[in-house]
Amino acid sequence: MLRKRIGPILAAASLAAAGVLVLEAPAQAASSHAIVKTSGTRAGEVWFNRADGSHGNNAWFDLYDAKCDAEPVYVYWKYVTSGVSKWYTDVNDGGCNTTAGFNLKSGSFTIEYKVCVDDGIFSDTCSGTVRDRN
Repeated sequence: MLRKRIGPILAAASLAAAGVLVLEAPAQAASSHAIVKTSGTRAGEVWFNRADGSHGNNAWFDLYDAKCDAEPVYVYWKYVTSGVSKWYTDVNDGGCNTTAGFNLKSGSFTIEYKVCVDDGIFSDTCSGTVRDRN
């Protein structure tokens, strides 16, 4: 008798678990990210997203201003080449708890970037430099 009761219970549990797996949409994870902190708390974060068919099939940055401190955040980045590399800056000045997206290029490339807070006249607070590939 116990065997007859356990069979339907296990079958129902299996179907419920399968239903949860089917209903959950896969989340796209960024390839890499960097965080900058000021006064010990997160002030900004940037995610590098490899080209995946969206964004015109370009790689892109998502730049998040995490702190309500009236200081904009920016991503400072360059394509790594065998010659001289030019540094670029993209700014999120939309205020706290906002995210700005910036398209890069498509194709194969190596990139270096860091996220910074525009909090000083002479120097800004920045994360360490991250390197990634598209």
